[in-house]
Amino acid sequence: MRLIIGAIVGGIVMFCWGAFSHMVLPVAEMGLKVLPPTNEAAVVAALKPNIPDAGMYFIPGIENMKHATEAEQAAWAKKHEEGPTALIIYRPTGQPIMNPKQMLTELASNILAALIVGIIFMWSVASFGKRVVIAVLIGLTGWASICISYWNWYQFPGAFILAELFDQVVSWFLTGLVLAFIIKPKA
Repeated sequence: MRLIIGAIVGGIVMFCWGAFSHMVLPVAEMGLKVLPPTNEAAVVAALKPNIPDAGMYFIPGIENMKHATEAEQAAWAKKHEEGPTALIIYRPTGQPIMNPKQMLTELASNILAALIVGIIFMWSVASFGKRVVIAVLIGLTGWASICISYWNWYQFPGAFILAELFDQVVSWFLTGLVLAFIIKPKA
C-alpha cells in the first residue's frame, strides 16, 4: 500500500514541479527560438502543402537509408554537410494548448516513473538520504542516456539539454524525498 501511495504522491510532486519549472521558471524556453512572425507565416505556408502527414521529419531526408545505394548515401551525406539540416516534429492540424489528455498523460507518466523508483526503494536497505540520492541518480541516468544523445545526434541546443538536466535533478530530488519518506527500507 505504501508503494501505491508513494507512487501517486511522488507522481503528483513530479507533475507539480514540472508545471512550476515550465510555467514560472525559464526552463521551458531555454534553447528554443521563435521565428519572426513574417518568417513563421512563410514557413507555415510552405509546410502545409508539402507535408501532408503528421510525423517526425529529417532534412535532408533519405528514403529507406538501410537499402539506399552508395550513390544515394553519398548524395545525402553531401546535402547534409552543405546544410541546412533540420528535425521537424509536424502536425498538419492544430490542437488545444495543454489539453486535459496531455495533462493526464503527463501525470500518469510521472506516477509510473515514481512507481518504478518506489519498487527500487522497496528492495533497498539504504538510508533515507541514500534513497534520495538513488532517485536523483536514476533521473540523471535517464537524462544522460536520452538527452545527451539528442544533443549529439539531433543537435538539440546545449541550453535545452542543460535545462533538462536542471529539471530532472530537481524533479527527482523532490520525488525522491517523498518516496524515501513514504516507502521505508526493508528491515
